[in-house]
Amino acid sequence: MKDLTIGIEFLTGRYVAACVSDRDEPEWPPHPGRVFMAMAAACFEMGEHADEAAALEWLEALPEPDIIASESNARSTVKFYVPVNDKMTANKAVLQSTPGLTRSKQERSYPTTIPLDSEMQLVWRDVSELAQQHLPALASVCENVIRVGHSSSLVRMWATLGERGSIADTASRWFPAGRDATLRVRIAGEGELARLRGACNAKRIHQFGTRKTLIESSKGKQKAEAKKVFEESFGQPFKAALRPPEPTPPTLGTWAGYRRMGEPTPAATVEGKHFESELLILAHSPVDDEPRFGIGDCLALTSRLREAFMSQCSTDPIPEWLSGHNVETGKPTDTPHIAFLALPFAGHQYADGHVMGLALGFPRSQFVSSEVRGRVLGSILFDVEANARPIELKLGRLGTWTVAVEERPDPPRSLQNVAWTRPSHTWGSVTPVVLDRFPKSPRTGERTAWESEVREIIAQSCVNAGLPRPVEIDIDTTSWHVGVPRAYAKTRRIRPKEGGGNSSRLGDGFPAMTNRPGKPTRPQVHVWVRFEQAVQGPVLLGAGRFLGYGLCKPITAK
Repeated sequence: MKDLTIGIEFLTGRYVAACVSDRDEPEWPPHPGRVFMAMAAACFEMGEHADEAAALEWLEALPEPDIIASESNARSTVKFYVPVNDKMTANKAVLQSTPGLTRSKQERSYPTTIPLDSEMQLVWRDVSELAQQHLPALASVCENVIRVGHSSSLVRMWATLGERGSIADTASRWFPAGRDATLRVRIAGEGELARLRGACNAKRIHQFGTRKTLIESSKGKQKAEAKKVFEESFGQPFKAALRPPEPTPPTLGTWAGYRRMGEPTPAATVEGKHFESELLILAHSPVDDEPRFGIGDCLALTSRLREAFMSQCSTDPIPEWLSGHNVETGKPTDTPHIAFLALPFAGHQYADGHVMGLALGFPRSQFVSSEVRGRVLGSILFDVEANARPIELKLGRLGTWTVAVEERPDPPRSLQNVAWTRPSHTWGSVTPVVLDRFPKSPRTGERTAWESEVREIIAQSCVNAGLPRPVEIDIDTTSWHVGVPRAYAKTRRIRPKEGGGNSSRLGDGFPAMTNRPGKPTRPQVHVWVRFEQAVQGPVLLGAGRFLGYGLCKPITAK
């Protein structure tokens, strides 16, 4: 058995490609999945010969390759303003050459890495004897790849058995590492070529061109028949102005963990005792003109989501892990149960805090098995054909808000589990933590004592939530994540009229979480916590954690 090597030389001495999780940061080393997409594109452009398609299908089924690449320097990110497509509309900024055309510009950036060695390799170790059979087809595909990443990232590629020795000895070798990984990269999983073929939409685009040409070149009955065939194929009458079908942007949804050879194994992570580390994410699936909500509306959304699950649950009685109440007494259950969460766009420099979707945090399997969860919730989340079923949340005067299970292979970062559950030493709240009890010290007059007591309450909240006790805690009314409102909405008194007293909100902030009738609302604060060991999310703290308050997000050290 031998090693299969695919080599890549960056002809311009640079690699232009954006990191998936941060479009302003460059990707390095190149992800094997991106290289596979470049090879698939070359295969499609050459007419997709059977032997080349078979070779790529064999390649996608192999285990993850090693990555051999040198160190690199990231070029400073420069913003460009690129003209978009021209429109025949009135234009405020008139073009001198064509006064009637609109020429607006959009901001673009092209994150670029300059490797110390312009060559890198992907190495599949100990491949089967079929490698010799597929090698000529793989080599042919590689020879026709002209770029990896941006169109300016020109490459020369080749395939060979064994490692080619021209790469620098100082290059680093990254290998698949599973849970001990320090780098996450996209890979091509089994069936990837078929998915990319569907996204390319080449056959349908070709069919459109053929049908259109036939219609335009025909007359009489032949033309009428050609139009009828066109309508049957594309579901709409033929018009000369119709544009051909668009290809779907290619994406990859399979990730693998890697670690650099010689790099120490990362410190062990601690998992919470109450919640599974995988959230079930429900993306907003807007129907018509649905309203847009900020994270300050968290309670309205999560409460309606809980009501929707309770009303649609066909199990009688509704299990404790879903309702949060003891089946016999009706009192709040003592065991962990499902948490309903709102996921905002937060923590990015351009974040505005709008809610992108909702999520379910499940209690661990020792409290309820995945089979039981699936049996109870399956009919609510999916239809009989296993397609995601829309869940409509009724919000009174605001209308409705529709969500469904997130099924996109590459969803926005805020709708990826890694954004909320990746291991981290430090966490900051995106929804305020509602204190489990009232501090004994008054907030005004004994501020230092009050803050000390609040920190102790939060430390105990971590323990109550099945997490380790933090080694450091900070509190504030302002979140450590960009785009998040204040922990509570400030109000000011309005001069009373005829004995009536009212107040008005002053600025943005979260509403107080409702308490039992006649009881005052509990204090709520934004928190920053640091643990001795990296903690695996989700991190949910405080009295409101089952309805979305107290949701924390990892804070990346700068």
